[in-house]
Amino acid sequence: MRRLTPEAVRFLSGPAAQAELAALAEGPLDPLTTLAALRKRWSADEAAWLYDQVRLRRKARAKFPQADALLFEAEALEQASAGPMARWRAEHVFAPYARVADLGAGIGGDALALALVGKRVLAVERDPVRAALLEHNAAALGLADRLRVVRADWRTLELDVEAAFADPARRSGGRRTVRLDAMEPPLSDLERLSGRLPAVAVKLAPALDKAELPARAGLGFVSLAGELKEALAGFGELAAPEPWAAVLPAGVRLSGPEGPERTGPVGACLYEPDPAVIRAGLVRRLAAELDAWQLDPQVAYLSADAPRSTPLARGWRVLEHGPFRQKAVAAWLAAHGAGAVEVKRRRSPIEPAVLEKKLKAALARGGPTLTLFLTRIAGRPWAVLGRPL
Repeated sequence: MRRLTPEAVRFLSGPAAQAELAALAEGPLDPLTTLAALRKRWSADEAAWLYDQVRLRRKARAKFPQADALLFEAEALEQASAGPMARWRAEHVFAPYARVADLGAGIGGDALALALVGKRVLAVERDPVRAALLEHNAAALGLADRLRVVRADWRTLELDVEAAFADPARRSGGRRTVRLDAMEPPLSDLERLSGRLPAVAVKLAPALDKAELPARAGLGFVSLAGELKEALAGFGELAAPEPWAAVLPAGVRLSGPEGPERTGPVGACLYEPDPAVIRAGLVRRLAAELDAWQLDPQVAYLSADAPRSTPLARGWRVLEHGPFRQKAVAAWLAAHGAGAVEVKRRRSPIEPAVLEKKLKAALARGGPTLTLFLTRIAGRPWAVLGRPL
């Protein structure tokens, strides 16, 4: 991609370039023919900037509902929060606050979401190109009156806001990092900021080492469509006293303390908790809400006698279960007329893809897809066959 400059952003923000981008929004996009056509009307640099923006806008549609009105930079787009995540934070985490700062705002994924729900936003970004892109994006969405962009390092500013959000860069030496002291800015800088502001929230990698987190920080985990997306540390008024998990798009939140240990045999139903619930350490808490129990203290599968619908877990009706033996599992599949099988595992050394291939001979054309769970119960390899609830 052609390197963006402030001059490039000024060009792309102009009415002629915007009209060209709109004309290219749909239809085939070929690096040879499209660029050749653009070069007949624009300079080589301008044609490259236009072509790159069309590609980035199409990629951005998965994150930004209004992508075709916005301008992007490749790395900043990669780092930007998905739209549902940013909106959930704006509506729920920052609900009590009217004036919020987005520190290191990039191209504006979170700053725009905050402004769209009515906050007055101070967006601080030290990179001149990203700051210019964010100014364009705010104006394009009619948010310039609520979102002010300041090109600076936020550590040099007096922040006249009630709360702040930061999504630190998690690359060190060109590689991704989950270490909290290797981020930019490091978490220690943001912790100190909480001495100046009532509330600070920091987006972190979900694979962080929880032991690195300061004792006075709260911590939660957020998933989207069944995929663990982020951790969120809170300071000051946002430091939740117990761990929590939020499951999107349902918007359901579960918080601690963790419940007492309760284990039992395989019942009529099996539940797999959402990954945010598991990472937050709230499996037993969820079990108590579902009147369920763990199959083993070391395994995040729950079982119950009666099904309950919840966005916090996926559920299956148990068809068969017993000690794992491949021949027995194949017989189960044949008896239930399975047309396909999905293998899931926890604390089992068996590779799901390998076993799925070995079980193909037991499948019937046109039958339902069943799920086979491989785990350990009281130290023994165990299998559970289920049908989605």
